[in-house]
Amino acid sequence: MMKAFAIFLFELHFSTGLMAQDYQKNWSDGKLTWNDFKEKESGQNISELKYFLGYSAAKQKIGDTIVVRNKAKCYMDKKLSWINPAYKTEQYLRYNQVIFDIVEIHRRRLQIELDKVNSLSEIEGNFNDIYSSCNTEIDKLDKESNGGKDLKSIIIWENKSFEELKTYAANRIPEFEDRNFGYGLHAGFGSGFFTGSLGKTFAPTFNFMYGFDLAYKKSILYLSGSLGFDKLRKDYLSNKNWYKGQNVSFAILDVSYGYAFIDKGKIKLSPFVGFGVTEFTGENKDNKESELRITDYNVILGACLDYKIRTKLKLIPDLFVGLQEKVVTSVRAKLYITQANYYTDLKGYSINLTIGLSGFGNRIRLK
Repeated sequence: MMKAFAIFLFELHFSTGLMAQDYQKNWSDGKLTWNDFKEKESGQNISELKYFLGYSAAKQKIGDTIVVRNKAKCYMDKKLSWINPAYKTEQYLRYNQVIFDIVEIHRRRLQIELDKVNSLSEIEGNFNDIYSSCNTEIDKLDKESNGGKDLKSIIIWENKSFEELKTYAANRIPEFEDRNFGYGLHAGFGSGFFTGSLGKTFAPTFNFMYGFDLAYKKSILYLSGSLGFDKLRKDYLSNKNWYKGQNVSFAILDVSYGYAFIDKGKIKLSPFVGFGVTEFTGENKDNKESELRITDYNVILGACLDYKIRTKLKLIPDLFVGLQEKVVTSVRAKLYITQANYYTDLKGYSINLTIGLSGFGNRIRLK
């Protein structure tokens, strides 16, 4: 009589090397053939299908999403599985295939449970339940088909397994929803120019921009800074003199409120308004002991356009917090304008555009 054996393979590391060995056959590699079995004569059993069911931490790419998860896996060990050559018939091969189908069904069920766990302590209990259920189903198949001798029973189990395989998707991203709070950071490079008398005095700037995002639902608090490098186009003579060709630094610091007006598919558009500080600094050539500095406080307006290039789902619970996370990496274009009125003869608007990268994270709730 045929008998199936299960060996529990339990892994909690990122190695996937075992799965790539020649002696292992995955369910996705195709139907079983007798070439997957060794030949062995036995007085007690007709055959033995050796399979492994377990999981390990892994990184998968599904579409444009990277999923970091505990990955359920199963495979047949071709070195340890064997058939009595006197019974190499289509019927017994179909019987073994049903066993392999049952293991694959439980691998898919295990994947669903692994994705849903909220703490590492839940994993072992869920695995034991699935593992026990798999053994119970195989024992039931063995009993009802009389070890593969009853073809009608095998056909019934084939149909049953086919329907269950359709129910549990082989490689899917679990459904989830974002929690209310989000967080991110961004950085980039760009340029800016000035209008009015500012533009006549100062040349366009080369800017480095950086900052943080804190979000609640679609509302976003931007904490941003921009540092620009500039030169004077002409002399500006006052109580402290600025001279043509002189190198100066230009900075904008702002706290702004934004709203994700559009957040669909690859695009996220968030207009914002806030309070900004603009400042020019430079070397005082007339007095080396003091620095040239002019500062103004004003309203800042702008918009962030994010083009999402990658989504990463982290489904393995944190050791202490036990929450899953989504991180979206985007190319961010940021246009921002602020007014700067330093003196009656030195004022205008600062208009800036930067291009960079943004990383934005949300804790997620699996459905």
